[in-house]
Amino acid sequence: MPKLRTLIQQNKPPKVTTVGDIVSRETLASGIQVNLRIVDQMTLRKSISPVEIKAERIYRVRNPAGIVTKEAWDAIKGALQHTEAVIYVDGEEDLLAIPAILESPDKSFIVYGQPSQGVVVVTTSPDIKHEVREMMNRMTEE
Repeated sequence: MPKLRTLIQQNKPPKVTTVGDIVSRETLASGIQVNLRIVDQMTLRKSISPVEIKAERIYRVRNPAGIVTKEAWDAIKGALQHTEAVIYVDGEEDLLAIPAILESPDKSFIVYGQPSQGVVVVTTSPDIKHEVREMMNRMTEE
């Protein structure tokens, strides 16, 4: 968390989004300002005790494992219009880093956990968004 705090202070991203319960909980406990937290009350597919996150706007969406629903995508798009929001996911939040990357302004940070490794910080840019769109084009639409 100290490295993430320094990275945020140095780069001043327009938006910071955390995807995942542990990284959302740790940034909250460390006092790191996050604009959007996306959580599903699970870690490594196991339930965890819920963390109370106070925010300007709270969304609750359904997003089954292995997909990205339009409901979840729209919530991310809407949540990014607020200074501070949280999305509680009934299902799984893992793939929601994809719409978070695509909907965030350039130079924003999308932060998610890499189990047993630490955290990953993706800085949004036109090139990253292009790569993510290419990956999405290879996915099946339901």
